[in-house]
Amino acid sequence: MSAATPTPKVRSRSDVLTTGVAALVLFPGFAFSFVLSWLVGTSRSDELLLAASVSLTLTNVVGNAIEANSVAEMGRLIGRGTPPGRQVLRSYSRRIFLFALATCVAVGLPLTIVYAFRRTDPYQFAALAGVMLLMALVGGVSSAFSGLNIAHGRVALPISLQSLRTVVPIVLVLAWPTAPLYVYAAGFVLGELVRLTILYRTSRRLPSSDEASTIPTRGLVWQSASALTAQSGPVTDRIFLARSPVGSLSSYEMADKLFFAASQVVNLGLVVRRLSRWARLPSYEPAAGRAMFRKDFGILLAVNVAVGLVGSGVCLLASTFDFLPSPWLQGLRWGAILFLSMPFSLCISCGGRMLIIARRQRLLVWFAATFAVLNALADWLFFVLFGPIGIPIATALVRLISAILYLIVVTRLLPQIIGSDLPPADKEETEAATAYVDAESISGDRA
Repeated sequence: MSAATPTPKVRSRSDVLTTGVAALVLFPGFAFSFVLSWLVGTSRSDELLLAASVSLTLTNVVGNAIEANSVAEMGRLIGRGTPPGRQVLRSYSRRIFLFALATCVAVGLPLTIVYAFRRTDPYQFAALAGVMLLMALVGGVSSAFSGLNIAHGRVALPISLQSLRTVVPIVLVLAWPTAPLYVYAAGFVLGELVRLTILYRTSRRLPSSDEASTIPTRGLVWQSASALTAQSGPVTDRIFLARSPVGSLSSYEMADKLFFAASQVVNLGLVVRRLSRWARLPSYEPAAGRAMFRKDFGILLAVNVAVGLVGSGVCLLASTFDFLPSPWLQGLRWGAILFLSMPFSLCISCGGRMLIIARRQRLLVWFAATFAVLNALADWLFFVLFGPIGIPIATALVRLISAILYLIVVTRLLPQIIGSDLPPADKEETEAATAYVDAESISGDRA
């Protein structure tokens, strides 16, 4: 291990760089629905966006789980000094592909059937959704190689390539607004294939080891089940708001998008860049690991508190502009409430990552189920007490409770994670390792 520690100036410069990249990457996805409805018409855009939502659901359930598992398990191998070789990666990719295929059939197919029943031409919609499912299938394998790059500290590349998912369809819409919807759906798949190709070729240049070592995938089922259960929260919110005055659902969607955009920028720009270090905690000396994690989490918490307060203030200020439509003003007020829960959302996200690193994925399902029940109860209570505005209040409150529970569990697990792959150390060696050392952070920061 190198004793050199990157200076705060280097770290902050890298944080700004990756945050800027994240903001640029998220913009095409944010703008796509507006560009689509503007150029191809509301009816056709609704059809494509609904079909795309099937693939998006699977991406949230499968892709994120695969990437998180890949970062945790490959980072553990890298921390041991045995980064996965080509044979190990081929075996892992095959298992990932089969897992993604099974999930597309088990989740994507029923979801497509449910949505198709509500369409004027269910067979055409089912075919369109089938094309979009190919993006989720390819994206599962892409997520494995994205996780490999992140585990090696190469963060900027996998983050920036996410824009390919929507850049290709946007170009097609701009170039050919009258094209069949299948063309745009194929554009999503093409963008994901290009992303996979670049990530795969990049992975071949990463350090590897001939030492045989399998990459576990048994936790993927629990991670995906947890993500699927967590999707029930927004569904419950919408069920209550569906009985509210006209404009309530639009206000909810606006508030949710504002919060999601800000949290995603912070997550991709700051959290993901630190995952390669966290995944190597089993190979850290206890004192060094605790110091590293405390410092990283302290920075992330401070940033999320600042973003939450600024975002809430901006929303409240904008809600005083009387010339804006009424649903917008209400959405901005609701957004101000959600922004205050930014630090709680960070604790939930980081807590889930640590459970994956600790290989305690089964706990994720229990957490998700508990929070789904709490969210439903809080929605009912606060909706009765305060009306529609009670839904964002309930969401923020449930995030607070969730964050506290995650902090309690992770605090107890952390001593078992740090240094778990190290052999028992002598007292003299332990005392010599008390200084903060971050062996690979320089390469990760430069990436």
